[in-house]
Amino acid sequence: MTVRDSDLTITGVLRLLGAGASGSILMALRGGPLRTKELTERVPGYAPRTIYRYAAKLAELGIIEREEEPGVPSKVVHRLTEPCGRELAELVDAYADASLGRLPSGEIGAHEWGSFSLVADLWESGMIAALNLGERSLTELSQGDHDLSFHQVSRRASLFSIGGFIRETTEGTRRRRFALTEKARRAMALIAGIGRWRRRHVVPKGTAGLTSGEAAGLIRTLLPLVSLPEHPGKSFELKISPRGGSGAEEERVWAEVGADGSVISCPEPAAKIDSVAQGQVAVWIDAILDGPQKDLTARGDARLLDECLRQLHRVLWGSSPDPLVGAAIAAAPAR
Repeated sequence: MTVRDSDLTITGVLRLLGAGASGSILMALRGGPLRTKELTERVPGYAPRTIYRYAAKLAELGIIEREEEPGVPSKVVHRLTEPCGRELAELVDAYADASLGRLPSGEIGAHEWGSFSLVADLWESGMIAALNLGERSLTELSQGDHDLSFHQVSRRASLFSIGGFIRETTEGTRRRRFALTEKARRAMALIAGIGRWRRRHVVPKGTAGLTSGEAAGLIRTLLPLVSLPEHPGKSFELKISPRGGSGAEEERVWAEVGADGSVISCPEPAAKIDSVAQGQVAVWIDAILDGPQKDLTARGDARLLDECLRQLHRVLWGSSPDPLVGAAIAAAPAR
């Protein structure tokens, strides 16, 4: 079944999961179909009427389906749609295992669900792009490409700090500055997963679930999670192109490996680039979720990029890429 609502943007899906009982309903149905009474018992903390309302919304979007069983009284069975609802539930479950805390019962806590909405606000605000270039003050963040006032930026920065997505640093005694945390960087894996889910079930066939600019932004945010101590001093360039897009729409990401192996996103290319990898948005997203892809082509030191993507997968998901899925990056033909 295909999701009927093409307005399910990246931030829309995040807010859907972070609002009310939606995420908890999704996880409850992860184990199999449930009748209405069973569903209300599996989603604690909400009145039955609230659960009915959120279940109806998920059904309207094609993420779950409700089937009425004959009888007196009749019974309604709720289940995840296949493959749309199941894939979204699997993504959230995998992200929770790798990056969220769970209650002793194994459930995702209410405060963790609330963080999904904060990720949506952080992504939508454009602050990530500014913070990818280093620590920024509130004044610098308020000058970004958005319509937020200084007061709104200040308030959001406080919420993001409380949520653990940015941390405050102090320069001297009075100037407040902010930087992204590992939690914020790891949340880009969730955005990548939603992007692929949108590609498969929401947007028209042949359309990527993320723009090339969005894909480049999340890759810039993810790269500092990687350490490549065997490649100190090297630099690389990643080219992300939309499907069927022209070269003018291509986005580029530059990074350098520090003396200690840390990977740093750079606003401009280095004087000497050791490796260049190229691929469409969908392929880069698959590389983040599954490991290196054969449809990525590289010139120069392909091993550098292959190791970078493999380690990124381990950091995000807690395991090495499946050898049947993650393939070595293909060498581009010589020019």
